[in-house]
Amino acid sequence: MKVKIKFFTFFGNLCGVDKTELNLPQGATVKEALEKIANDFPKLKKWLPQYVWVFIHGNYANLRTQLKNDDEIALFPPIAGG
Repeated sequence: MKVKIKFFTFFGNLCGVDKTELNLPQGATVKEALEKIANDFPKLKKWLPQYVWVFIHGNYANLRTQLKNDDEIALFPPIAGG
């Protein structure tokens, strides 16, 4: 199945792109997608999966969330402020 990935803020800078597509097996989880992304974009390895907010179609998703064909995943780094 294919899923779309969007990289926000400095994740896009680290990757050199702001979006990509992944081919994953049916029933893959967010965790498996993040592992594939870390392999495809080694500069993200230290950030994934610990330091990322994951949203699917605008809704928060955890590592066990199962993906479906044509899902759109948005990846945000943690944001601190004060």
